Amino acid sequence: MKARSDQPRVAVVGGGWAGCAAALTLAEAGVAVTLYEASRTLGGRARAVELEGQPLDNGQHILLGAYEQTLQLIDRLCPVTPPDGLWRLPLTLDQPPDFSLACPRLPAPLHLLAGLLGAQGLSWSEKLAAARWAHTLLNSRDTSDHLSVSQFTHSQPEKLKRLLWHPLCVSALNTPPDLACARVFRNVIRAAFGGRNHHSDLLLPRRDLTSLFPAPAATRLIELGGEVRLSSRVNALEAASAGITLGTRDESSPYSHAILAVAPQHLATLAAPIPELESVVRDVSAYRYQPIATGYVQYDPAFRLSKPLFALANGPAQFVFDRGQSHAQPGLLAFVASAAANLSEDWLDQAEAQLLRIAQPGPARWRKRIVEKQATYACVPNMPRPAVRTAHPHIFLAGDYTAGPYPATLESATQSGVQSAGALLEQL
Repeated sequence: MKARSDQPRVAVVGGGWAGCAAALTLAEAGVAVTLYEASRTLGGRARAVELEGQPLDNGQHILLGAYEQTLQLIDRLCPVTPPDGLWRLPLTLDQPPDFSLACPRLPAPLHLLAGLLGAQGLSWSEKLAAARWAHTLLNSRDTSDHLSVSQFTHSQPEKLKRLLWHPLCVSALNTPPDLACARVFRNVIRAAFGGRNHHSDLLLPRRDLTSLFPAPAATRLIELGGEVRLSSRVNALEAASAGITLGTRDESSPYSHAILAVAPQHLATLAAPIPELESVVRDVSAYRYQPIATGYVQYDPAFRLSKPLFALANGPAQFVFDRGQSHAQPGLLAFVASAAANLSEDWLDQAEAQLLRIAQPGPARWRKRIVEKQATYACVPNMPRPAVRTAHPHIFLAGDYTAGPYPATLESATQSGVQSAGALLEQL
C-alpha cells in the first residue's frame, strides 16, 4: 500500500511496546506509518539482549491475566499461541519457608479469599485481617490520592505488610511502599482480583520479549506498507499548523502527525521546542526514577527449581525465575531486584544466598548483571500524568507514563499506544 500525497503520513517515534502498539493500530486502520527506533532492537525497556550466546532480556518480566490489551495484541499477531508464547499459571506466591499463598480456581474475588484463608505462614488472626482488608479494598473507592502504600496499609499486621502487601507493591509499582501511590496500588489489586478469576493469573514469557510482541508488530506493519527504521534516533522536532518535521542524523522528513512514544526522561529534550508541549515537558521533567536489576546465573544444566518461580525474602532480590522451565535454557536462573536504588556491588552474591534457603544449585558457571537505572518512573502520589492528546493538534503521546490506571507496566504501554492511535484516527 503506497500513500497518496494527500493522505496522512504518521511518524511514531520510539519502538518500545507503546510505539509498536500505536504503529500497528494505525497501520491496520490503513494509515501510512513510519516507526523510528534509536537502537537496533525493538522493545524499549522490555527488549531482547544476548549474553553468553543466549537470547535473554534486559529485564525479567511477568504479565498478569488482567493485562487484556497486551494479551489481545499478542494474540492478534499469533492467533494460535505456540508452546513458546506465554505460560499461564494460577497465582501462587511461594516464599519458602516463611510464606505461601495459592489462589484456587474459584470465581473472583472468592479465589483471593480462599487463598488468604489457606495461606501458610500466617496466623488465623492475620488471615482474617488480610481477608477483611482485601474485601474493603476491592469494594471501596475511597483512596485519597495523597496516601502512600505504607500509609494505606498501616492498619495491617506487620507480618502481612512484610510478606504480602509491601512485596506486591514493590513488584507491581517498582517503588518503595513509603513512596508509592496507594491509589495506583489499589488499581492493580482490583484489576487482578476484582474482575474474573483468570485476571490474577501469572503469565511468564517463553521467548525473548522482542519476539513476543514488538518484532511481530513490526513485521505486520511492513506487510501493511509501513516502514520501520532501526538505529534511527530522532533528534529534532519541528511543528507547524499544517504538519510535523522530524530530523535524524541523516535526513529531515515531513509528516502530517507524530506520536511521541519515547520514555519520559527523553521526552523533554525532544519536545522542548514545541510551545504547546511546555506544560507536559514541565511535568515529566519533575519525574523521579527507580532502577530494576536482573541477575542471570548459569548453573549446571541438570539443576532445576521445583517450581518456575519463587519469591525471595531477606535480601535485595524479590523473585527468582527458572528459565530452564520457561525458556528451555536449562540451569539458568534470573534474579530480579525491583526498586533497586541502593543495591550494593555484591547484590547478586546476596541474591544467591537467598536462593540457598530454597535450593542447592551448586557452583555458578557464569553470572551477568543488567541494571536498568531508569527502568520506570517512581509511581508516587499526586503524580501528573499527561493525556495522549496534546495541545498541538498534530502531536500525540504514548507511553506507560501517560494517564491511566496502572503503573509503568507493559499493559500501561500498550493501552497508551492504542489510545494514542485511536485519538489520532478521530482527527482524520
